[in-house]
Amino acid sequence: MTDAPTAPPAAAPTCPHAATAVGWSFPVPRAQPCDPPTEYRTADGEPIRRVPLSYGGEAWLVTGYKQARTVLADHHGFSSDSTLPGYPAFPLSSKRTVPGHFLSMDPPQHTRLRQLVAAEFSGSRVRALRPALAASAEELIDRMTAAGGPQDLVSALAVPLPALSASQMLGTPLADRDFFLVCTRDLQTHDATVAQRVLAAGKMNQYLEQLFTAKRTGTDQDLFSRLARSLDDGVLTMAELVGVANLIVVAGLETTAGLFSLTMLSLLADPRQGDLVREDPERLAGPAVAEALRYWTLVQHGVARVATRDVELGGRLIRAGDGVVVHLATANRDRSVFEEPDRFDLARGVRSQLAFGHGIHRCLGSFLAQTQTELAVAALMRRLPGLRLAEPQAEPAFLAEMLIYGLRNLNVTW
Repeated sequence: MTDAPTAPPAAAPTCPHAATAVGWSFPVPRAQPCDPPTEYRTADGEPIRRVPLSYGGEAWLVTGYKQARTVLADHHGFSSDSTLPGYPAFPLSSKRTVPGHFLSMDPPQHTRLRQLVAAEFSGSRVRALRPALAASAEELIDRMTAAGGPQDLVSALAVPLPALSASQMLGTPLADRDFFLVCTRDLQTHDATVAQRVLAAGKMNQYLEQLFTAKRTGTDQDLFSRLARSLDDGVLTMAELVGVANLIVVAGLETTAGLFSLTMLSLLADPRQGDLVREDPERLAGPAVAEALRYWTLVQHGVARVATRDVELGGRLIRAGDGVVVHLATANRDRSVFEEPDRFDLARGVRSQLAFGHGIHRCLGSFLAQTQTELAVAALMRRLPGLRLAEPQAEPAFLAEMLIYGLRNLNVTW
């Protein structure tokens, strides 16, 4: 059953363009680093309302969990194509089609490109990689403990962790980790100028094209080598290949780094939660990461869509051509779904959250990021049971300016 029928009911709900007088424009900064902006919540729990956008125009802001799932699951009624009229003016949205960027495409183009790489990130493939992922975490912890404390957990573990797996799976040179990190952050800084993003994208695209040209004649079996050789079969163009690779690299590095660092912050800031994992790290690291996904969500400003037909949602009539912004972090704090949602509680047993999205555009590498983080958290808490914040009174530095939330540093000792 869905609350998004193909046509509005005969008795139309609230006027579709009756904008709520909110007194602010989306997005707004967080008042507290641990919580989504309070402005997005209403006293009566209104799940959808029309708001002005800082980047121009207006859109429907969806903050209810049920309504968010409905929008994300309905790719017939809501398009991801940012070139369509009415698509919200949004950070990183482009009014031109970018080859390979299937995140901003609808089927069948989305399906064709995503299927080229989907198998590499499937559950069975990631489970087969668990020994290698665990070994990478152990290697980084070895280096950290050998150097002695205190240490910055972000630079020691969170950032190099996904870089190691990218080197193994994708075939990206580990020595170029810093290049990827700089380009990624330039691309994902929400207030970066168009010129800054164009420059960063140009550097990344040039690098990847040179990488694929070199791999095209090789025999390595990493993902990028196999994709490079498929160029000879006409399966995709070089521009599409570069675009697909760009998405994978940019999304993978920041997402895993942010998830790991924020999970550890939650466990170390609340000794009760940390002690639970220390008692049984192999069993409880998974629930801790799942709760961190719900609590932190990572995608700061949500995801954008544009309605392709009239849809009734949450008592409102969304007209074809209306822009929609689904704020995942607020939906993951919906009080009608999660009891005491503003509290991090790994015993919650959360089974369904929207941190990685939902539907056909659900994050391709979600299972990889979650598995890698679980293994690293379990290994760290098992090997260093005395791990604690080095400066309990100091506030960690959050990446508030980034589209993917995370930490700039997390100082620990043991």
